[in-house]
Amino acid sequence: MIKSFAASLLFLLLSLGFQAKAQTIPDSTLRNMEQMIEQMEKVNQAKQEIGKFERNLLRDEMAFKWMEMAPLVGGLIQTATNHPFNDKSVLFKEKGHDALDYVPASLTLLTTWTMKAFGVESRSKIKRMVTANAIALGLNVGITQGIKHTTKELRPDGKDNHSMPSGHTAISYMGATILHREYGHQSPWISVGGYAAATATEMLRLHHNAHYLNDIFVGAGIGIASTNIAYWLTDQIYGAKEINRPNLYLGDVVRFGRFLEQPISLSLISGTEIRTGHISQDAFDVLDSNFDGNVKLYPSSTLTSGLEYSYFFNSNWAVEGIARIAETKLKPVFSESTNLHTGDVYGENMCQYHANVAVKYSIPIGLSQRFSLRTLAGDRYTLKTQFERRDNNKTFMEIPSSHRFEWGLGISLESIGNDKYVAGFNFDYLHTAKTNLQPNKFLISSFWKIIL
Repeated sequence: MIKSFAASLLFLLLSLGFQAKAQTIPDSTLRNMEQMIEQMEKVNQAKQEIGKFERNLLRDEMAFKWMEMAPLVGGLIQTATNHPFNDKSVLFKEKGHDALDYVPASLTLLTTWTMKAFGVESRSKIKRMVTANAIALGLNVGITQGIKHTTKELRPDGKDNHSMPSGHTAISYMGATILHREYGHQSPWISVGGYAAATATEMLRLHHNAHYLNDIFVGAGIGIASTNIAYWLTDQIYGAKEINRPNLYLGDVVRFGRFLEQPISLSLISGTEIRTGHISQDAFDVLDSNFDGNVKLYPSSTLTSGLEYSYFFNSNWAVEGIARIAETKLKPVFSESTNLHTGDVYGENMCQYHANVAVKYSIPIGLSQRFSLRTLAGDRYTLKTQFERRDNNKTFMEIPSSHRFEWGLGISLESIGNDKYVAGFNFDYLHTAKTNLQPNKFLISSFWKIIL
């Protein structure tokens, strides 16, 4: 391009030279010509770098994403650590919302194909999209049903022995991952919205007593992994010819700059609270006056989800507003000296709401990561939680509703990549004052962050 420009310029100068009868070229004209050539060379170099980056984007699109196997590994770890809780023979009330829970579970996949039907350009051409989605669905259903009929784990409500893993959650995360891969390049709100719907499915399945926590974690891992495998297999079949090639947009450059300088953001968080040991009788009330024995409540790990808003004053200091909901399954276990047994009282879900404000110090690590420290404080509100006798449905004991002050410390690590959102994880320690009800907890959560 530069050579053709110079040749044209030389021809023009020769023509002018004949007309001007060998007049000399002024120095100012030569300087302008040099500046024009330098600018053209810089433009050409920039285009080459952009082309190189876009080729890398295409290579990433077709690569097998090993990190997306992490949720499945996490679900298997949850299964190993949650096994003692699941083995305690306590039933939870059946709430029968299986059909209704398919609404958020299928919403993401329906959104993908609706956008495709209305002509919104997806990452895949129709052949790749149909093939990848079909393989993902086949793997998803095959693996989920295969494990269900092999493990034969009893559901919390005792309805059947198909608890492990959660099929609803597997479908929802498969759909969310497909939506992200096809339309995540359009806007981070699309990807984060899809994962929000999948997280809502997790919460509903736990709340409706259809699954234990490890069931939904494994289901989420299967949904993400099956989609990743399906797209990789499809790319082995078609190569790059069925992909609408990815491009670098100005917004991507701006987002990187904001991430380094002042990353004001909104985050969707999802994770688990861990608290070892049982809840003693000091933390709840036994309402049956005829009961004179001992009972303890054994908690599962807690599923939590919520939103974080981060406002940065500069590159390092920020304040955050955090709103979370957390749900824990509790099983009553009686001492051997009582006339009641573990299965005589229904288990229950304890729901807590957290509203916190945090002060955070954050530093960039290179060009693509940030490490942060924060201290947080706020209110923990526990809803009234009642446990009923199975023989007469009368309330046997309850955890009263309460507001309690909580504070904590945390660290986080986040990374910006080719996706439109920023991904990372938090690790927080939380202490709740003046209570015997789980005063100390550890919160491990992942997040999807939108730079505003």
